[in-house]
Amino acid sequence: MNTLLEIENLHVAFKDGSETVEALKGVDFSVSRGERVAIIGRSGSGKSTLLRVLSGLVSPDEGHVRVGDHLMGPDDRPRRSLYSKVGLVFQDYGLVPQLSATQNVMCGCLHRGHGLSALGKFSKTDEVRARRLLTQLGLSNRLDHRVKKLSGGEQQRVAIARLLFQEPDLMLLDEPVSSLDVHWARTAVDLMSLANEGQSTLVMVLHDLTMARQFADRVIYMHDGRIIFDGDPDEACCRLEEQGKPLPCQPPSADGSVEMPLFPIVSASQNATDCPEGHACATGPATEPRATEPREEEEPRLPEPDIGGVGGLWGKGSFYATVLLAALALYIWAAMDVEFSLLDVFSNTDNAVDFAQRMFPPDFDVTSTVASSLLETVQMALIGTTLAAFLSLPIAVMAARNISAKPIQAGARVVLNALRTIPSIIWGLFFVAIVGLGPTAGILALTFYAAGYLGKFYYEGIESIDPGPLHSLRTCGAGPIQRFRWGVFPQVLPLMLGYTLYMFEYNVRAASILGIVGAGGIGFYLYSYINNFQYDRAATALLLLLVVVTIIDAASSKLRAKLMD
Repeated sequence: MNTLLEIENLHVAFKDGSETVEALKGVDFSVSRGERVAIIGRSGSGKSTLLRVLSGLVSPDEGHVRVGDHLMGPDDRPRRSLYSKVGLVFQDYGLVPQLSATQNVMCGCLHRGHGLSALGKFSKTDEVRARRLLTQLGLSNRLDHRVKKLSGGEQQRVAIARLLFQEPDLMLLDEPVSSLDVHWARTAVDLMSLANEGQSTLVMVLHDLTMARQFADRVIYMHDGRIIFDGDPDEACCRLEEQGKPLPCQPPSADGSVEMPLFPIVSASQNATDCPEGHACATGPATEPRATEPREEEEPRLPEPDIGGVGGLWGKGSFYATVLLAALALYIWAAMDVEFSLLDVFSNTDNAVDFAQRMFPPDFDVTSTVASSLLETVQMALIGTTLAAFLSLPIAVMAARNISAKPIQAGARVVLNALRTIPSIIWGLFFVAIVGLGPTAGILALTFYAAGYLGKFYYEGIESIDPGPLHSLRTCGAGPIQRFRWGVFPQVLPLMLGYTLYMFEYNVRAASILGIVGAGGIGFYLYSYINNFQYDRAATALLLLLVVVTIIDAASSKLRAKLMD
C-alpha cells in the first residue's frame, strides 16, 4: 500500500502567559492509503493539536507534514487545494448553527472552484447528494432543520456527512463517535471507510482502547506530546511504556476487566484473553462506545485575570467602596462645574405646571395635518435606515478585528466614529444647504448619522460570532469570501436585523427633530406650534408620535424575537 501521510520530527509549542507549553515533541509516523488509525491518550497529550497540524490549521515550529504532494512546515502554508485531499471533523462539530443540516453538508464542496463560487445557492445536484448522505445517517426527518435545533448526536452525524460530501483522501476525526450510539457509530465509520472506492484513510482521535479495537486496525498512543506506542490495538496493553519503563500487562480482575494505568477509560465488561507474550490483554469483544465521555480541549487556556480578592491588596469590600467614592466625587465635581442645582428645578415648578396646563386638552383639529407629516417622518426613517444599513455593512466588515487586517480596522473605525460624532440635526443643516429644504435632506441626514451607529453594532456583532465554524469551513477549502458568506453572515444576520430594526425605531424619533431645520417630517410642525405658543397643538403631535413609536416598538420587538429564535 502506498504512503499517503508522512510526519517527521513534528514540534509545536504554545504560549501560556509567560510560559511556553510544548504540545508536540518530535512526533514521527506515516500512514498508508486505506489505513484506519486511532490516536489515543489522556487529555493534554497532544492528540487534537496533532490533528490541527495535519489539517493545516496550526503550523509546526519544527518538522513537516506531507499529504500526497502537499508539504506543510514552519514556512510552508497549506494551499487551498489541500482540502480536496484532507478533511476534518472537529470535536465540537464546527457547524454553522443558523444553517440547515443540508446547507451545512453542502459546504463540504467549497474547495471546488474560485472564491466567488457558491455565494448564492448550491446546485441542485449538490443538494440531492447532501440529502442522500443525511438520509443514510438517519437524518431524513432533519434535512431542513437548522443545526442549532438538533441534538448532539444529530449534529455529529451532520458533520460526518459534510466530511463525506467533501470526499477527501485523508479523513481526520476528533472524537468522531463520542455522541453516537453503537449503531450509528458503526454506520458512520463504515461509510467513511467505504468512501473513495474503499481507499479512504482515517486518522481518529479516541479516548477508549475498546473503541479503537472496534473501529481501527492500528493504534498510536500519545503521552506528553510524544508517541509511546504504535501498533496493533490488541497488543496495546502489552506494549505501552510509562516514563521509559515497560508497563507489564496485568492479570484480569474477577469481572474480566484489565486496568491500564495510562488509559483513562477501559470497559469493565470486556473479556480478556492472552496476548502473544502470555499476558492478559484487553482483547475481548468490543463494546458499545459511550456518549458521555468528557470532551477535551487541547488548546492551552490563558490564566484567569486576578482582580484582587479578600486576601489581595484590597478586600472586595474596600475595592468597591473606593470605586463608589471615586464615582461620587466625579459627579459632585461635574455638577459644581456646570452649576447644576436641583433647587433650580424645584423652584420653577409653577412654570412647569403652567406649561402642562396649556398643553391639555390637546387640539385634535390639526390631526390630519400632523398625521400626514408623521407619515412622512416614518417614510424618511425607513429609507434612511435602509440606506444606512447598506452603507455601514462594508465598513463594519473592514472594522471587525476577527476578519480584517489591523490597518484596515483602524481606518474603518475612524470613519464610523466621524459619522457618529456629528448629531443628526447638524447633518440635516449640511444637507439642507446642499440639496435644499424638504425630506430628501432629512433622509440623507438620517443615513449618515445612522450609518455610524449601525456600523459599530455590526462589527461588534461580527466580533462576537463563534470562530469554530470558520475554522471548519477553512478545512472544507472555503476561501475568505466563502467563509464570510457561509460562516460569518448566517451567524451575524439575526443580530444585524435586530440592530437595524432598533435603529429604525430610533430614526423615527430623530426624524421628528429634523423638521426644525427644514429637513421634512413632523418636526416642522412641532417647532412651529411651540414657537407660536400653540402648546395644545404640540401635544396632539406628540401624542400621535407616541402612538406610532409604540406600535413600531411592539412590532419590531416581536420580529427581533422571531429572528433570534
